[in-house]
Amino acid sequence: MTSTSAPHPAATRACTVALSRASFMTPRWYPPTAWVQHAPFAYFITEALRPASYVELGSHYGYSFMAVCQAVEAFGLATRCTAIDTWQGDEHAGFYESRVHDAVRDELAKRYPTFTTMLRMTFDEALPKFADGSIDLLHIDGRHFYDDARHDYATWQPKVAEAGIVMIHDTRVFEREFGVHRLWAEIAERYPSFEFHHGHGLGVAAVGGEVPTALKGFFEAARDPAAASDIRACYERLGACLEPEAKVGRQAFKTGWRADAKRRARDVLAKVGIDKAF
Repeated sequence: MTSTSAPHPAATRACTVALSRASFMTPRWYPPTAWVQHAPFAYFITEALRPASYVELGSHYGYSFMAVCQAVEAFGLATRCTAIDTWQGDEHAGFYESRVHDAVRDELAKRYPTFTTMLRMTFDEALPKFADGSIDLLHIDGRHFYDDARHDYATWQPKVAEAGIVMIHDTRVFEREFGVHRLWAEIAERYPSFEFHHGHGLGVAAVGGEVPTALKGFFEAARDPAAASDIRACYERLGACLEPEAKVGRQAFKTGWRADAKRRARDVLAKVGIDKAF
């Protein structure tokens, strides 16, 4: 006769307050991104919070934005999703051509045309379009120097609803003059918060003054070292499971870019009367 030991109370608590059916969804969109491993949590928090408004500052290839949109569609939520970016790049993400913007635009038009908006402008230019207290879930992933990240947070925090949540990426990057970890330390000291350490780090904080009812257990667990460790381990494992498909997706993007570059080169050469095979 075999015996099984009861699960540790902290592990049970972690599963109860930080995991749901949404956590086990898989992405439809795998562009180049450093956000791959956080999709499971994006699914979870979208289902749990059921935000009326989701705003993303810095979408790049749209992976995190698409993850939230996927959850909105899957659970029939009435969420309005807005992606804000110049789609030009920066010193940390690299600079890139308009094809990045166009790829995101086309994917959104194909999959989520009814509840998404792309604002191609700076974060400061977009500020007047949102009333104070109107954003339920805000994701900040813009320029990563401390002064820039601090400015983005300071100017957009008033836009967050009383029971709103802010997510900030790259909280565990300490090189290349990244300063998000400094900003995160300031936020975590002041508000109920939780930080994931994998995938370059993701901070989650209730900065509106009130913890949403659906996430009270999650933030309470953050104060229990054992439960917090189990939550991190669960999402690190879920995130790692996405990497093989993400690698295939990134390669498909690169193959498409090379084919596109060859087509453009042939067109240019043909215009000047040169017939060259690639």
